[in-house]
Parts: sequence; C-alpha cells; structure tokens
Amino acid sequence: MTRGVAVVTGARGGIGRAVVAQLLDRGYSVVAHSRHVIVDLPSGVVSLSGDLSDPATAGHVHDAVERVDLLVNNAASQVVGPLDSLTASSWTDMLGETFLSAVHLSTALRPLMPRGASVINVTSIEAGSAFPNHAHYAASKAALEAFTRSAALEWAPGGIRVNAIAPGLVDRPGLAEEWPEGWAWWQRTCPLGRAIRPSEVAEAVVFLASSSGVSGVVLPVDGGWSASARLG
Repeated sequence: MTRGVAVVTGARGGIGRAVVAQLLDRGYSVVAHSRHVIVDLPSGVVSLSGDLSDPATAGHVHDAVERVDLLVNNAASQVVGPLDSLTASSWTDMLGETFLSAVHLSTALRPLMPRGASVINVTSIEAGSAFPNHAHYAASKAALEAFTRSAALEWAPGGIRVNAIAPGLVDRPGLAEEWPEGWAWWQRTCPLGRAIRPSEVAEAVVFLASSSGVSGVVLPVDGGWSASARLG
C-alpha cells in the first residue's frame, strides 16, 4: 500500500538519491526532479527536469502530478566564491536555484496537497554559521529557513506541515581528497568525528514526514556540530 506521492528535487545528487531510495523503501510513489535529465533512477520513479528558478517549471511539475503528499525541496547551487567577487548575477542565480526554486514549487504544489501532507526543505548549517566564500549560499539557505517557518504558520490551518533539515558536511566520493584541510577540520570539530552520510539526511526526511505533530522546525543533521563549542 502506497504512503502517497512524494516529489523530490535535486534528485541527481547524493542527498537526493538517498532520499528517493528511502522513500521508495517506505512505500511512496516518487517523482524525482532535477535541473538535468536523470538517466539511472530506480524502476518506477517518475523523472522530471527543468530549471525551478523559473516559475513556469514549477507549473509544469504541477501539471504532471495529481496529488502531493510529501515535497522535499533539495535543489541548490553549489557555486561558491569570495564575497568581493560576487556579482549581481551571482546573487540572482544563487537565490533562484537555492531559495526561489523551493518557493516556486511549494506554492505551485500547495493546491495539490491534502490534509496531512508535508513539505521538507533541505537547508544547511551555513544558514546560521558563517563560512568563508559562501556568503550568497548561506544567505539563500537562511532565507529558506525563514520561508519554512512562515509557510508552517500560514499553511497549518490546511493541515500542511512544513519543516527543514540543516545538514552539516555531507560525504561524497572524493571529498576528502579534494578538500583535505576542510575534511580534517570537520573531523576535529564535529563531536561524532566524521562527515554525515547522505542516507542519514534521508532518514531525517523520513522522520519528519511521519512526525504528525512536528512543524516549523529546523532539524540539524550534523553530528552534533551546531551544538558544540567547536574548539578544534
């Protein structure tokens, strides 16, 4: 028996793929969205693509589904750079891909959500903690957290819950080799002493999707990093 229809954005990346897999295991019918076509999805997953910073793309997703029980807004840009080098276009592109993509899709799909539906936005610990060269990314994630709280308040009368997950450093193949100093620093300062696995972010998605009394929260999935003194 299906738990309903889940729409997952940013489904080509590590977190997105892990979320798709966990939701499939738990009986959801999954619609996976990415900016570019995904060619190796599990059997039965519906694939959609397009630029969600364009409101018209959100309208296309609306037209492709009849009902949405769970929306996971995971799409984001990973382009970073020094604050002084960021142009107006840099800011516009980041806000569109990382923040407005979630706003456009959430508002477009809201009419298709029955009571009990859930929206989960994937933000970042960077929404509340500054990292060099990540100003526009952090600002976009902070905006997404503010949107999460506002939507949770305004959509609650319709029985819609809205929450967010804020991952810490998420492991992926080659990360330790590409960024050895950051990898070592995270291991020193994170209480669990390791990066977060994509599957652990997906587990948090499943938890929030099934927690009927939880709305308007931002749940860190960071191995205790945000709760520690980070003395390393």
